Parts: sequence; C-alpha cells; structure tokens
Amino acid sequence: MEQATWLRYLKQSILVAAVFLLQFIFADKFRLFGVAPNFAFAFVLTVSFLKKQEFSFYSALILGILTDSVSGRLFGTYTVLFMLVAYGIREFYHSAFSENFFIESMYGLLVCLLYSLGYAFFISLFRGEFLTLLSKTAWIEFLYNFVIFLIMLVIQKKHNKKHRSVFRL
Repeated sequence: MEQATWLRYLKQSILVAAVFLLQFIFADKFRLFGVAPNFAFAFVLTVSFLKKQEFSFYSALILGILTDSVSGRLFGTYTVLFMLVAYGIREFYHSAFSENFFIESMYGLLVCLLYSLGYAFFISLFRGEFLTLLSKTAWIEFLYNFVIFLIMLVIQKKHNKKHRSVFRL
C-alpha cells in the first residue's frame, strides 16, 4: 500500500514537471497575437475538476512558484491566481455540481475570464495600464487558455472513461 502511494506521488510529480517544461519550452512557440498560452493554468484548472483536491492544491502551488520564478514578473502573481482557481473550484464547483461536461466547460469559461481579468489587474497595479492590458492581451489569453483547458478536459474525460472499472472506488 505504501509503495502504491509513493508511485502515485512520483507519477504526479513527473506530470507536473512535464507541464512546467511544456510551458517553459514550448509556450512561446505558440504565440497568437503576441500572447503565449498558459499550459500551467489550463492544467491546474483541469486537475481541479478531475483529481483529488490535494493534488490540485499541490499542482497549483508548485506550478505557480515555478512559473513565477521564470516569468520575470511580480513574484507571487501566478501562485496566488493558481491557488485561487484551485480553491474556488473546490469550494464552489465540487460543493454544488456533479461531474457534467457542459457545467465544467461553462465553469471553466468563467474561471478563465476571471483569471485573465485578475492577471491584468495584478500587472496593472505596478504599470497602471489596465485597459491596455485588457484590450490587447487579456481577451486573447482568455480564449487561448479556455481552448487549451477544453482540450485537456476532453483528453482527461476520455482517459477516465477508458479506465473506468466496477472495482475502482
């Protein structure tokens, strides 16, 4: 039993490291209108819907710190936003809804919108360019993150459907 727990933590750590490397290495190559996708945010959002809550918090914390450390922006912005996403989904989504793809998609749409607005707000506190950030980058980032989230959600749903078992609790 203890070995299975360590194996699960190892798999989760490798998955978080792979998402960070995907963000760090490939995100700039997929720029659209000057905005890079945020794979780490989409991953935290997807994991918050589908996995155990402790994994979503650890993923949010670790990916937030790692993304903050390489972004060159105000340290803590990504960590706070990722943790708010994980907390919000735990408190509001899991307490009110069951697993429903449409509801998860609409909730993801709302969270992506709030994330983009929150990111523009945090950055504008120091630059003072809220409307410029909102009009030039936030809406593109919102759409980009939502599309990546939907792709990750569909992949995870198909994976869960394929590996469903009567003996699994």
